[in-house]
Amino acid sequence: MNYPHVKFSYNLEKDIENIEIGLKMTEQGRKPDNELKNIINQFGNNPAKKNIKKYLESKWIERKNLIEIEVEQLQKYWNTIEEKFFLHLTSRMQINSFDNTENLSGFFSTRYGSGYNSEKNWFAVSVHQGTFQNTKVAMHEIMHIFFHKNWWKFCEEQGLSEKNIWDVKESVTVLLNLWFKNQLIDLDFGYEEHTELRHNIKKWFLESRDFKDTLIQACDYVKQNPEKSPSWIL
Repeated sequence: MNYPHVKFSYNLEKDIENIEIGLKMTEQGRKPDNELKNIINQFGNNPAKKNIKKYLESKWIERKNLIEIEVEQLQKYWNTIEEKFFLHLTSRMQINSFDNTENLSGFFSTRYGSGYNSEKNWFAVSVHQGTFQNTKVAMHEIMHIFFHKNWWKFCEEQGLSEKNIWDVKESVTVLLNLWFKNQLIDLDFGYEEHTELRHNIKKWFLESRDFKDTLIQACDYVKQNPEKSPSWIL
């Protein structure tokens, strides 16, 4: 199986799209980060794309060279671990297919949070974070993308709602702390509401060393504890 290659860059349109993802979650009740607050304060809760673009151009156009430095630094480090990352992810997450994904795009965003699109094979990292923090974010979002491609339907077959599959998808990233502890400085902590589930997932995996078995136990857990979701997840 050929592994995907990750290319990092800055793209204004993808920055806007990632900001729109953040604004949508804010509408659902998630606390906005400082960048989203600035946009909301200037243009309201539902700013037009042109206004987001105006905000970004006014604030970041003179700092584009700084973003380019961040892109270069992250790409340089990522290239040294990419092959090992996908080799281990494939084995430990029991990935049967990359769904013909040859390339993944990692776009820097001026938002603090990071979204992703599993169909278009892109994810965001943040200009407000350094190389090692963004490496963790990249691993986290890439794991989400291939969870969608390999395990989302399986969770549906276990009887989970979309909301609870989201809980499982977010919680299994705790395994990155086991799988890539030598490539990461910071731990993947996840959401407070998932603390118990993430603890159990780590325990279940260490007992079985089998991702599918761990996933089955996680699905059973959330069916019995459906309230363990952040309040802003609808």
